Amino acid sequence: MAMDSQFDTAVAAYERSMEEMPFREHIEEYSFLNAVGDVTGRDVLDLGCGSGLYARRLRGAGAARVVGMDESAAMVEHARRREEREGLGVEYLAANATDPGATDLPGIAGAFDVVTAVYVLPYAPTREALEGFCVTARRALRPTGGRFVAAVLNPGFSTDPQWYRGYGMRLSARQSPAEGTPGHLRAWVGQDVLDLDLFRWSAAAHEQALAAAGFDRVSWIRPTVSEEGLAKHGEAFWENYLTCPHSLIIDAQAGPGSEPADRPLPVENPAPTPAK
Repeated sequence: MAMDSQFDTAVAAYERSMEEMPFREHIEEYSFLNAVGDVTGRDVLDLGCGSGLYARRLRGAGAARVVGMDESAAMVEHARRREEREGLGVEYLAANATDPGATDLPGIAGAFDVVTAVYVLPYAPTREALEGFCVTARRALRPTGGRFVAAVLNPGFSTDPQWYRGYGMRLSARQSPAEGTPGHLRAWVGQDVLDLDLFRWSAAAHEQALAAAGFDRVSWIRPTVSEEGLAKHGEAFWENYLTCPHSLIIDAQAGPGSEPADRPLPVENPAPTPAK
């Protein structure tokens, strides 16, 4: 995987994108943290943690232990520098999460109640890599089970080049039904432009990888917008995104466990939103 070459030079822009791209705060973060639910006293591993955005938020939400893992050395270095300044108690590891051997690192295998991943699975170039992420997530969870909550690329994202332009990005992909079809994300963050290569996997491919890794219950959740986001930008602003979001959330569970009470209802038997 060429994740280093994509992300090492994008640390600053990625960090600012939460403030400068309204959908990240009012749809992405809002929806994802709602899906994760209450983490008070829980141990959480954030795969592909990047600069630590969600690791810090999860720790701030009351998680007892938070570990961020990312392949990009620059991202991990940035996250560790912030941790030195802020002292939140978040641990960071540089490791390739597609390699099941990542769980051989001390204190990882069987140590977590919840594993999270935001925009990590779309960077799996092969089925083996996609399954590798899921295997790492399952091995990191308690032997009795737990939850893997992941924001993934909507298999039916709009290929209209202007569809997401109002949210500061453009998605494109080859017109092919093949699994792992290459795609591209361009995001404008202030004066910076992020260009990231990704891969489109079907809902079935995600579910097959999760099942192979040992997850036995999978829910798909559509993103929603926060009340603050509605008040600040109005319903019309969000219409395109909510009609055909570029991302969906997977909640995969393994072993016995109760549904969190504050979790949004999953989509029943989802079919990816048709491209516009």
